Amino acid sequence: MPRMLSLIYKPVWILFIQFTFCLADSQAPPIRLSDVNTGMLLVEDENPGYYHEIPKLKTHVKIKVDGMVASATVDQIFTNDGNTPIEAIYVFPLPEEAAVYEMQMLIGDRLIESIVKEKAEAKKIYLEARDSGKRASLTEQDRPNIFTNSVANIMPGDTIIIRLKYVDNVSYDNGVFSLRFPTVVSPRYIPGETITGYSGTGWSFDTDQVEDASRITPPVMPNGRETGNTVSLSVELNAGLEIEYAASFTHTIDIEKIGKGQRLISLAKGIEIPNHDFVLEYRIKQGKEPKAALFSTQKGEDSYFMLMALPNTGESVNDRLPKEMIFLIDISGSMKGESIIQAKKSLVTAISELNERDHFNIIAFEQQYQIFAVQPVKACHANKIFAYSFINGLDAGGGTEVLPALNEGMSQANNSAAVSMIFLITDGSVGNEGRILQAIKNKLGNARLFPIGIGSAPNSFLLSKAADYGRGTFTYISSPHEVEAKMMSLLKKIASPVLTGINLSIAGEVDMVPKSVPDLFKGEPLLVFGKVSDSKDQKVTLTGRTQDGIISLEIPIKTDSGNENPAISTIWARKKIAGLMNDYRLGDKSVKDDIVAAAIDHHLVTKFTSFVAVENQIVNTRRDLTSLAIPVDLPQGWDYEAVFRNPKKYKMKLASSSGKEIQLAQKSMKLPQGATSYPLQFLIGLLLITLSEILTRFFFRRSK
Repeated sequence: MPRMLSLIYKPVWILFIQFTFCLADSQAPPIRLSDVNTGMLLVEDENPGYYHEIPKLKTHVKIKVDGMVASATVDQIFTNDGNTPIEAIYVFPLPEEAAVYEMQMLIGDRLIESIVKEKAEAKKIYLEARDSGKRASLTEQDRPNIFTNSVANIMPGDTIIIRLKYVDNVSYDNGVFSLRFPTVVSPRYIPGETITGYSGTGWSFDTDQVEDASRITPPVMPNGRETGNTVSLSVELNAGLEIEYAASFTHTIDIEKIGKGQRLISLAKGIEIPNHDFVLEYRIKQGKEPKAALFSTQKGEDSYFMLMALPNTGESVNDRLPKEMIFLIDISGSMKGESIIQAKKSLVTAISELNERDHFNIIAFEQQYQIFAVQPVKACHANKIFAYSFINGLDAGGGTEVLPALNEGMSQANNSAAVSMIFLITDGSVGNEGRILQAIKNKLGNARLFPIGIGSAPNSFLLSKAADYGRGTFTYISSPHEVEAKMMSLLKKIASPVLTGINLSIAGEVDMVPKSVPDLFKGEPLLVFGKVSDSKDQKVTLTGRTQDGIISLEIPIKTDSGNENPAISTIWARKKIAGLMNDYRLGDKSVKDDIVAAAIDHHLVTKFTSFVAVENQIVNTRRDLTSLAIPVDLPQGWDYEAVFRNPKKYKMKLASSSGKEIQLAQKSMKLPQGATSYPLQFLIGLLLITLSEILTRFFFRRSK
């Protein structure tokens, strides 16, 4: 009898405990549509009738401004309220010149630091960790202003924070400082007829003209629908000088004075929908504006500096040179609504300021383009009236084919003795930035290009680079209330003398960026970054030409007496890489190694380097993982139907509690066998065998 009990108890106990363990190891299945609660976004599982809940994302942004340097911390909070482990993939924007130098993964009270690796190696480390069931995160740069965060093995009930840190210099123009933080990647027009693959999770396939289109087109919610994602933002402003005013035309803000030249700024609502860029502008008290400012830091044996100076270009003259102005206005689907209203108003303002010595033309573009006149016409009263009627008849719709219209505009320029200027009025929402910049570089000639960014979320990378290549300036109009003031400021700027032929010379070995300084318009600062091998006093000699002759300015560089800011070395490295990337885009692929070396030395994410962080424990013992692309909100003022009239979509269903369906991307994957809980089960089995032996002996003795 005891032996019989032993034979029974052992397997029964083992089977019972193993069954209990298996129940604990398994997780609830995906939910059915009948279980949907209000506000849930669900993506269809591979098993018909079942769905996964897409996680909502909270973003907290803290920016600290010290003088000319902005340091930001961006927390992206991923929470899995569903029943299964997920991989969350989020495509998001940052300022186009931000130097992103750190990524951290926070899980409860644990902080996992990232490492910077070449892009392919970082991706390999991430995939191995993901497939083995470890929590991991990967930060990649797809454009200078578009990034992707992938977060693997977010378990049910998990909250994981991905913390990014970046530094950037504050913009300054005509006495106004400005700080911009983008909150949404606007839908890009993707040209190209040949589909080449699907490398990302977006609504577009990759094409022959935009090879990574699926990586820069995150799923977008239609009009009237929200993702549930939120953003909060605060700015600690230390201008260093007395502030005359601080304001935002994009958001309602609360401003608290915390000292002389210091303000604490936050969103009045606390949280906002991330569907339009945040812009803060402030002005130093009149008469206190800086004529020159120096910031420096020491890193190892090298000294780094940032120098801002305002050279005097002279005064405006009444007898100004005649100008030839060609206006390219974007009337594609992405401009429908508030954006086209702003664009048309800015165009009318610009034409109204022309005099009869000037000539102008208008080229309106979407899938095709239409021209106001065969060639630029005289800016007489009659032609202006015809132009206003032409502008009034423009309506937005269709794709954004910038290149044909831009080529037409550049071909019309430089055909007279007048100063040729091309104004590109657009939101820049295209994916083929490289081709557009290449065309500007090759075909612009002596004309100048002035991009004017319109709308709530313009492509600032394309527009600012187009201004650099076109020897012009980038103007951003975020609100209809700004149109007249911004356009008048731009027109006044281009009517003022320009400092051309700028040359910078400095004694000793200095790695200075930019290597060549573009022409400066009145009110624009000279902004130079440098790396010197010794910190002895140096001076920069600036020479340039105005309409009144040659000017010369000597600016001392005293790295030991400037405003100390440790971020300067990081910003210098970012500017250095930006210059090398210009060479890369124009065909010099040999600079890639220099870019990677600088990025790894200064711990920066770039086109060729990524951040990866891995938690060193297996948490997902199951064999499946659902990969979810987090959708983004439609930019404020945009029309979904006008944008997505005929998109190259990756068609997947997304259900909501209202029963509607939205086209969003998702995919499911199986993890390899190595990610099972067998080692743990084996250990428990050994413990249970021991326990069963003890129980057997206990019953055996009692039976005696």
